[in-house]
Amino acid sequence: MRPKDIIEFVKKYVEPLPAYPPYGERYRVSAMMTDGTSLPCVVIESAPRIIDLALKRFEETRTSLDPYSGYRAIVNSFVTSGNRVNDYDLKQLAISPYAMPPSRIQEIKGGTSMGWTGFCVRMKDGMEFRFGTTFLVEFFDMPPGYSAADILRVFPEVHGEEEKQKRVYREKPFFTCYLNGL
Repeated sequence: MRPKDIIEFVKKYVEPLPAYPPYGERYRVSAMMTDGTSLPCVVIESAPRIIDLALKRFEETRTSLDPYSGYRAIVNSFVTSGNRVNDYDLKQLAISPYAMPPSRIQEIKGGTSMGWTGFCVRMKDGMEFRFGTTFLVEFFDMPPGYSAADILRVFPEVHGEEEKQKRVYREKPFFTCYLNGL
């Protein structure tokens, strides 16, 4: 796909995650690659914003020798980590069944302890399921037969109650496609 076609698709069909400084809006989709590989979780976001962030962090840490947060560690983070996909390798986009609507994500509150947020969701048919995340909210695994569009309500997990479900549905890994002009 051409970058302008990707931008046209996400602007027309995908509700973005709200901009969170220093990042801009982020669009969550499923993608078919040119070789037929299916990627159910892809975030489309602004290349200039991540480039500006990298340059800023490089400059802030240029003289630091700290192996965990110094210059080399920051360069390593931007250059060798993360799952990335090129725009020219994308053939087709669709709405991801694993992307909770932003309005549902904003309902995730409470239940936070030791770097973990537990919460429950009620589906349109009344069924309730347990979910949890360390800090990623872009995509979540879904119970069989459901998609994120089926989520009617998100509410805090109540500790001490008998668990509604033993299984906890967790965040899913994803790829990022950075674009100019977004």
